[in-house]
Amino acid sequence: MNQLPMGFREMFRKSAYAYRKNFGKLFVPLLLFQLVLLVPLMFFTMPGTVSVARSLLLTLSQTGGSSLSSVLSILGIVLCIALFLSPLMVSNVVYVIDSDYHNREITFQDAAAHAKKRYGSMLRSYFAIIALLVPVVVLIGCVVGTGAFVDGVLQNTLSAGEIVAVVLLAVAALFILFGIVFVPYTVAIQGKAGFGAVFTSYRYAFLGNFWGNFTRILTAAAIVALGGVVVNWLSQLPFKELYELYLVDPMLALQNPLMIFVILLALAAIVIVTLIFPFWYAFTYHTYKNAKYEYEKKYPRKERDHA
Repeated sequence: MNQLPMGFREMFRKSAYAYRKNFGKLFVPLLLFQLVLLVPLMFFTMPGTVSVARSLLLTLSQTGGSSLSSVLSILGIVLCIALFLSPLMVSNVVYVIDSDYHNREITFQDAAAHAKKRYGSMLRSYFAIIALLVPVVVLIGCVVGTGAFVDGVLQNTLSAGEIVAVVLLAVAALFILFGIVFVPYTVAIQGKAGFGAVFTSYRYAFLGNFWGNFTRILTAAAIVALGGVVVNWLSQLPFKELYELYLVDPMLALQNPLMIFVILLALAAIVIVTLIFPFWYAFTYHTYKNAKYEYEKKYPRKERDHA
């Protein structure tokens, strides 16, 4: 029987064990999702896969007219894929980890059936998250845009007040994102949906053991981000000049026979980066179990009221 609350080392150990024991059940849906999501972007905007934002921004800055419209169309399609496909992947992975936690033996078919069952609830929760994040994103964009452009001219620097405002908004965005980190678990495990799932996640994150939750999530995020950066750097290192040429002149770069190796390295990077993500879900799941336990211990009556 798992004992709660768990210390950091115990949580790390149990996450590693869940990763090893259920590797195939976790890795396959994550890899399929990554391939469906990243391969279109890879071939349209870059040979790299992890530095999506940098490559996409460079591509957008070097295109115009119909080309810009095409880039935005592809980006819109990819975002729709992420929005409507990820609920299946997330529910599947969470169910596998939760079943391992409770010592239930399940198959791929069991996890897929559970993901299908929770699809609508997870999707409604995604839209609730979007509704909460849009005002913050718009506010950050307005602050940055107001400071970055004066009479339509791009400025090289921001004022001290503008920098403070951007930092404060970034911190606010960080805490908003932290608050929604348990949404996959409140949906896939507790059966909540929409704003109910989001607000339950916020209660567990902030009203339980806040600093314990925050530092653990931050640690897991740092591990995943660092792993992604290292893999991306290594995958581009052998053909760095060709990679940079692809961003500037894709047609010229594609004429180079070595381009096939750039693409193969990019595909390998997708696979390797995917190896990191089961740890993220296993670790955040155990953090969720701790957070839920701490919250219910502090506010047992509130939890009954929200059940």
